[in-house]
Amino acid sequence: MDFKKMTPVIVHAFHYDLNDKPKTKDEVNFGLRKAQKQNEDGTTDEGKDGNYYEINVVFDVAPAPGDFSVSGTISQIVQLKNYYGDGSDLEKSDYKLLSRPLVEYIETLTYEVTQVTLDKPVNLNFKANF
Repeated sequence: MDFKKMTPVIVHAFHYDLNDKPKTKDEVNFGLRKAQKQNEDGTTDEGKDGNYYEINVVFDVAPAPGDFSVSGTISQIVQLKNYYGDGSDLEKSDYKLLSRPLVEYIETLTYEVTQVTLDKPVNLNFKANF
C-alpha cells in the first residue's frame, strides 16, 4: 500500500508517570477514520488520488519491570493512494504500515523522557493492536 503523509505526527497527549508499585501493561490501540483535507483556499480536496484518513494510536504502556508508565494519543492524516474504501477491508499488514510511524514516535518520546528522568534511556519495542 502506498500512502502520502499529509500532516506531521501530532502528539495530542503524552503522559509519563513513575509507578508507586511495579506494574506492567501493553495497551496500544490503532484507529483509522476517514478525514477531509482542507485546501489553503478553504475548499475541500476531493481526494482524486485516494481518500484521506486520520490514523490514531492510543497507548497506555508500562514496560517490565514496571517502574514507569507512558500514555497518550498520537495521530496523523495520510492519503492512501488509489484507495477509496472506508478502511475496513484493509489487510493487517496495511494497518501495521500505517501505524508504524506513530509507534516509532511513541518509542522516541519514551526514550528521550526516560533518559532525562531515569538517567538511562528505555527502548520500547511494541506493535499496535488491530
